[in-house]
Amino acid sequence: MSEKKEIRTAEEIIKADLDGIYIGNLNTVEADLVLPAKGKNGSCFSWTTGEERFIEADGTVHRPLHGMENRKVTLTVKAVYGACSGEREFIATVLEEEKETKVTEVLEVTVTKALGEKAELPPEVIVNCADGRCMTMPVCWEDYAPLSEEGTVCVKGTVKECGKKAAARITYAAEKEEEKAPEQRGSFFSLQDVRLSEGTLYYEYQQRMLEYLLQTDDDQMLYNFRREAGLDTKGAPPMTGWDEESCKLKGHTTGHYLSGLALAWGATGDMRIRKKIDYMVDALCECQEKMEASGKYHRGFLSAYSEEQFDLLEQYTKYPEIWAPYYTLDKIMSGLYDCYQFVGNKKARNVLEHMGDWVYDRLSRLPKEKLDKMWSMYIAGEFGGMLGTMVKLYQISGKETHLKAAKMFLNEKLFYPMEQGVDTLEDIHANQHIPQIIGSIELLGACKERRYWDIGKNFWEIVTGGHIYCIGGTGETEMFHRAGTTCDYLTDKSAESCASYNMLRLTGQLFSYTMDGALMDYYDNTLRNHILTSCSHTDDGGTTYFLPLEAGGRKEYSTAENSCCHGTGMESRFRYMEHIYAYDEEYIYVNLLIDSVLSGNTALRQRSNMETGEVTIRCMKKMDKKLKIHIPAWAGKRFTLSVNGILQKEVCIENGYVCAAGFGREGDEAVLKLPMELRILESHSDRNLVNLAYGPYILAALSEEKAFLPAPELNEMRKLEGKCHFEAGGVRYVPFAEVDLEAYHIYFVMGTGHF
Repeated sequence: MSEKKEIRTAEEIIKADLDGIYIGNLNTVEADLVLPAKGKNGSCFSWTTGEERFIEADGTVHRPLHGMENRKVTLTVKAVYGACSGEREFIATVLEEEKETKVTEVLEVTVTKALGEKAELPPEVIVNCADGRCMTMPVCWEDYAPLSEEGTVCVKGTVKECGKKAAARITYAAEKEEEKAPEQRGSFFSLQDVRLSEGTLYYEYQQRMLEYLLQTDDDQMLYNFRREAGLDTKGAPPMTGWDEESCKLKGHTTGHYLSGLALAWGATGDMRIRKKIDYMVDALCECQEKMEASGKYHRGFLSAYSEEQFDLLEQYTKYPEIWAPYYTLDKIMSGLYDCYQFVGNKKARNVLEHMGDWVYDRLSRLPKEKLDKMWSMYIAGEFGGMLGTMVKLYQISGKETHLKAAKMFLNEKLFYPMEQGVDTLEDIHANQHIPQIIGSIELLGACKERRYWDIGKNFWEIVTGGHIYCIGGTGETEMFHRAGTTCDYLTDKSAESCASYNMLRLTGQLFSYTMDGALMDYYDNTLRNHILTSCSHTDDGGTTYFLPLEAGGRKEYSTAENSCCHGTGMESRFRYMEHIYAYDEEYIYVNLLIDSVLSGNTALRQRSNMETGEVTIRCMKKMDKKLKIHIPAWAGKRFTLSVNGILQKEVCIENGYVCAAGFGREGDEAVLKLPMELRILESHSDRNLVNLAYGPYILAALSEEKAFLPAPELNEMRKLEGKCHFEAGGVRYVPFAEVDLEAYHIYFVMGTGHF
């Protein structure tokens, strides 16, 4: 347990006050900043800015005109205490103003209904804009009477935001054919059944995060909760960054911490982690009970701050005056759910159920129109994975009110265009919306409605089809941009780690319905070249917030900031093995070529040597199912498969998998040999940029040069001894996940003669 250190000297006071300054998420500034004038320990602050045009010394923000691009501004604070002084710098990215919207077309809404049923028309319509964008706008529909016999009704609507009319065509049919929802075909093995093998970066980075969690101060993680509940904080130091006492997102990191602990227990079985989980859950239960007993909070409420933010959201208060109260709530609820799901902590379930009751009581009194407007608000209305969390809670509680509460988080501004398969993602916040899509697939499992599948599948195809970088990451300054333009956004704020983390979770969900290897091609690339690559190379718990893709970029690992990506980073290391293996009624699937051991009723040991491309899978216990192995898309058909030393001559790929015929007895071995060779990857951009790959690895050139390097001739690249490392023209090329704090390039200018 940490004790709060007594501050005595002026120098210590200044340092503590400067370290304690938090002025919001400076990666995406679009509203005025509140710059403090004093520190908690008595220092006086004065602020200067390097760009008065964009941020004044009093925090007033002037966004650049559209087309001027985002601007970085250095803010400097000087702290004075007595005769001593000190300074600290902050870098803020001020977002350019939004594009002028000129609507050229409002797309018609088409619906088919059974006789006598009134259609629930979407609260948003899809519009096309003069600048090529496709987006949604709120619509107000006129009332109409449903038909009792076959025919068509045309309903008019008004889109006030652009002054245009909308139209909905409702077709009434005596027998309305409903397209069936897909059934879940397969499942993944539990974390407890899969262990990573030593000797890989996956294992190494997981162990480092385990060490970080073990050394983390539980009482510090509980500080804000105990303080809000009026309980003793046990001498713990306050939280920092996004969990600093004045920050409106405080409490979210503690939720991630709970999930990280629960996943770490599932992935390692370390009893030290189990003790921390029990301590955390007991303390949060005490906070919840104390809050209710005080009479200041409604029954079931648990957070690190009061209910005021939720009141303000219902008044449509914008960010940063409030900061995503339901997002924070989701992190806490998700953490408790994971503690019950992975660890079996029943007290966590009880606390979670009471929180779910509070959510229903709070939202059930609000009309749908208010909910729609709340959830469409930038950042303030961000609710993370609340939809999916409430569905999962319903599945363990059986309470219909929890399922009803889940449906109150349906965000039609996103869901309607995704259901229609229309890309309206340009200029919307990426990770505000990916967890909502995860929720739609959770709802599919609970309700068996086709639309939730269409929403999830179409969203995944839209994102992976036009919005991802070569590493699988998406978004820049947290935002989606126009499809096919990722190479226009190669900056220090490319590829938010949270977004990839959640895209992988969505991919796993979709795979359980399709068992399609194409999903695993995306999964492996993103896991290997973004999530694994985002890890600090020490046990400081650091994760990149953004993964810079600019020429000569460098990673920065988020630690004390307690950002969203620091939070998901505590979880992601223990999900490395989550989707390596799967099964259905007939087959065991090896999805990811990662050194690991599968135990339980099915027992396999996998060894993958990606220097040579040889993968060995050994059967450790007689199987009652056949074995399928994923053939990565980068390998094409140039592979061989042997079982017990016998080459399989007639092997066909089906949905990205080959069947290892004759495999299944204890001691059987399947050996897969893949073609490991250098490749040039097209970026599908008009900027003539390409990437280098060796097998599954995206290669980074170690160079501080700030202009894009020319792509080397592949036949001039010399492989270095014993590693997937290469050298050409005095430049070293290494797998991106091995890069730590060195400057690097992963995009290169294409010359002639490379193909």
